[in-house]
Amino acid sequence: MGVQFCESVDNLEPAPWLQVIADVRTRYLGPERRAGSGTYSHPKERHQDVLARSPFSNVETARWDRTVTRTLDEVVGLQFSYSYSSPAQLGDHKDAFERDLRQALSEFNPDGVFDEVARTEAIIAIRP
Repeated sequence: MGVQFCESVDNLEPAPWLQVIADVRTRYLGPERRAGSGTYSHPKERHQDVLARSPFSNVETARWDRTVTRTLDEVVGLQFSYSYSSPAQLGDHKDAFERDLRQALSEFNPDGVFDEVARTEAIIAIRP
C-alpha cells in the first residue's frame, strides 16, 4: 500500500488576495512560474490517474479542508519561501518586490489578516 499526502487547491475557490500576490509577482518575474534556472509546468495528469494505470490501481482519496489565517508578515514571508519567488529569483529586486507586495496587500485588506481554505489530501493506492 502506498499513501501520499499533499496540499491541494483543486476544486477550491482561491482566496481573492492570492491574485494580488500573483499580479505583483508577475510584474517582477514574468508570467511563467520559475524553478531554479528554468520554469515550472504543473503536471497535466493527476496523481490518482497515474496510480490507476499502475499495479496500485485501487485508489481512494481522503480530503480535509481547513481555514488558514495569516498575518501580512506571514504572507510576505511565505512568498520568499517558494522556489518561484525566492530572494534568489528576485535578486536585486527583492526589497522593491517586498515593498510593492506589502502595499498591494495592505490596500486590498487594511486589517492585515488573510484567510485561505487549504485542502490536505491523502491518496491511498493498493493492489487489487
